[in-house]
Amino acid sequence: MDKEQEAQWLEAQRISIGEDLVSAAQRQLEFLAAVDRRRWLYDSPGLERAIYRYKACWLPLLSKYIENGDLREPLVVPIDCEWIWHCHRLNPVQYKKDCERVYGKILDSRNVESSIRANSIQTSEEMWAQLYPEEPFELDGGTISSQKIVDINARAVGNITYDLVSAAKRQCSFYYQVSKPFMQDHIFLTEALARYKGFLHLIKTNRDKSLNRFCVPAYDVDIMWHSHQLCPVTYCNDLMPFLGKVLEHDDTDSDRSKGKKLDTGFSETTKQFEDTFGLRYWRAGVMYRGAVPTPVTTVPVAFCGSDKGGISTKHHLDFLSLPSNRVVEVFLEIVDVRNAQVNESEILYVSFTKKQPDMFFGESGTLSVLSRTGEKNVAGFECEPCGDLILTLMAKSNSNLERVLGTTSISLDELTDPNSKLSIERWFQLKSSNWIFNSTTTCLRVAASCSVPLKAPRVFDIIRSEKTYLQSIFLALSGMDANVNYWTSFVDGYGDEAVQVQLRDLFQRDNLHSTRQVICATGVPGRTTVLAEGIDNKWSFSGSCNFSGTAEIKTSQDGTYMCELKSDQMIKLYWGKRLEFEQKCCKGHSEYGVFVTAVEFSNDHPYGRAIALLDMKSKLIKVTEEWFVLPWITLSSIFMDIFEKDNNTPQSLEKGAVEGSITKQALANTVVGAETVPVKTSGGGCGGGCGGGCGGGCGNILVASESVPVKTSGGGCGGGCGGGCGGGCGNVIMASDSVPVKTSGGGCGGGCGGGCGNVLMASDAVQVKTSGGGCGGGCGGGCGNVIMASDSVPVKTTGGGCGGGCGGGCGNVLIASDSVPGKISGSGCGSGCGGGGNGLMAGNSGKVKTSSGGDSGSCSGCGAGCGGGCGNHVGEESNV
Repeated sequence: MDKEQEAQWLEAQRISIGEDLVSAAQRQLEFLAAVDRRRWLYDSPGLERAIYRYKACWLPLLSKYIENGDLREPLVVPIDCEWIWHCHRLNPVQYKKDCERVYGKILDSRNVESSIRANSIQTSEEMWAQLYPEEPFELDGGTISSQKIVDINARAVGNITYDLVSAAKRQCSFYYQVSKPFMQDHIFLTEALARYKGFLHLIKTNRDKSLNRFCVPAYDVDIMWHSHQLCPVTYCNDLMPFLGKVLEHDDTDSDRSKGKKLDTGFSETTKQFEDTFGLRYWRAGVMYRGAVPTPVTTVPVAFCGSDKGGISTKHHLDFLSLPSNRVVEVFLEIVDVRNAQVNESEILYVSFTKKQPDMFFGESGTLSVLSRTGEKNVAGFECEPCGDLILTLMAKSNSNLERVLGTTSISLDELTDPNSKLSIERWFQLKSSNWIFNSTTTCLRVAASCSVPLKAPRVFDIIRSEKTYLQSIFLALSGMDANVNYWTSFVDGYGDEAVQVQLRDLFQRDNLHSTRQVICATGVPGRTTVLAEGIDNKWSFSGSCNFSGTAEIKTSQDGTYMCELKSDQMIKLYWGKRLEFEQKCCKGHSEYGVFVTAVEFSNDHPYGRAIALLDMKSKLIKVTEEWFVLPWITLSSIFMDIFEKDNNTPQSLEKGAVEGSITKQALANTVVGAETVPVKTSGGGCGGGCGGGCGGGCGNILVASESVPVKTSGGGCGGGCGGGCGGGCGNVIMASDSVPVKTSGGGCGGGCGGGCGNVLMASDAVQVKTSGGGCGGGCGGGCGNVIMASDSVPVKTTGGGCGGGCGGGCGNVLIASDSVPGKISGSGCGSGCGGGGNGLMAGNSGKVKTSSGGDSGSCSGCGAGCGGGCGNHVGEESNV
């Protein structure tokens, strides 16, 4: 910063605040975490009940307490009342008006303690009981709907007219934005306080110049602003002399869309802050994190006893050597450049990379120069808090020729040092191959900030040992499991192996079940230890694995896989990236069948906390909790074994094509349409009922190009499609230009264990239609039809029970060339107990037709039995 900017910053730091806002902020964050564990306070009926108690009970009690000034013990506020009080105080102007109108004074928070921090609440409970004998001091969220609301202080309730329901709902998402662990760090909050004073200085400057600017705080500034408002008397006393009024806090606008009030205000605040103080307003760890992740449950999981139960958090096997790693979030910005020798046709940019190997830092990046472009360009990334960032200034011509003007480096050790206050901004001299120090040396002004270093999650690549060609032949001929005797290594980002594990089949029992073990190498040649042992879906984890007791992997009522421990802990496994791992790059991005998230439920996290992720496509795992490293390696080995047996296709997991230890998972539809293409799903629920029933399979996938109507309708193509107990997959429909594709009728793939549906492929101007009920239907129904036709060929399936019947076999296979009509109709194609379907192929100008009931033929019993196979696949390519 120059002298004028330094003077402005010093003036801002002289603003007097009569409260320790760093301590107040730490208390606020602790309180918000406690409220987030009681989410019944966010919605009805808990929210309305809390508001009533706040107006009728807490404010009158607080007023009496303040009047009786000789009480030495702090007054304790019930947490539900404190939540509403919190939201009311965050509109300081309205809170002041309400208090003065009803009670004649501002009801302050001084000498009031939160129930989550109080050592004793006995005195406060006694005072409460004297005034409200029929109203409990603390609410039980689990029974709140049945509790009677006592009519107390009706006048006091009516006099508070501020919309506290809306105020509370606006504040529900704030905790997520400020919940990172480093937010409570003293150094971080001390810097936040200095930036808050700078924020107040900007507001005063605008007021003095009569500028109508909407100043928007970054989240570290907002923490301090909220903490200040939560001390209402101090807030008024501090800001009335400074601004001549009580500063309003407008939290009613949440639209962050480009060009809207919030977006424009934040951009203007950023520019004013940086121009005034010469310091960066954008900073690591303080920016908007995106929308609150989708919860995995709206019902809290209740626990009793210790938080970790029988799970050891301190001990690991001696052979599992895990070096201590930390990680920081870094923001990097190139502010200015001077003495750069460039042509008018050249543009400047800076590339950056990490000099040393890093567990978290990926590929190098590039940044433009703010002073040259006028557009803010900031790189945000995670890395280890050590080593150097290498910056290279580049000049690029119109012909894409590039040349290096010089390099410099930033020490991450210096950036993360507490004395640096977690940020640096200064001029860096560049070095080049012909570098000689002089007055015209090229320099870069670089701004960098970082969060407080935290313990890093564990990240491992999953590497499977390869088998030779001769070994594969031997295993195939002997009928042995091709995975036996092959080890899986878990390797960290440096290429160091943490552990090797292996999944073994021990022996057969009744020719139906086998005992399986997950073992790991101990580092001593020839010595192994058992991590888990299981039969079917039940696994017993040994003490070596840090799990206590047994766990079961099964399908729960909410359609997730669940690993339930017999302790005070529960781990549930969900398809996709969930909670903290939720993908926010784009809406509607499907990750089911590729990712599995482990979510921990405990007293501290009754709504769940994501603690581990398995990426089966990239073959890596991430674990945020040290105690869960070995259990997650064990569970990941089980999942990856299933994954690899299904030919390395994530979709096979989506279809539930896994071993008996894991049952089917219902999935929604994927619908993709190109320009001017109507794509519609209707009827009994394409994707609603799709894959419906007990263990139903996948839903429809509809893909259409220009001008192609694609429609599913009726009693549930995808509604009943794959429906029923263990029903198969839904339709897959693909069409090209001008081709109508339609599926209708009920129960495609339906029934108890319904089998595969139709596979239809047609080219331009070809009508493809499936209708009628029960394609692949019936108890254990088999496969549906496979129909392929070329130009100008009508293909139609009608009637019921294609592949139907008790244990019905495969449906028809029809392949026809140009000008060949292909048709199947009637009931029971491939029907009957274990009956097979037809297999028909015709060349040019040959008629292909099946009707009436069930010729025996091509592939009997395809998909038969409970848990039948896939649903319809209707496809069409242009000019086939």
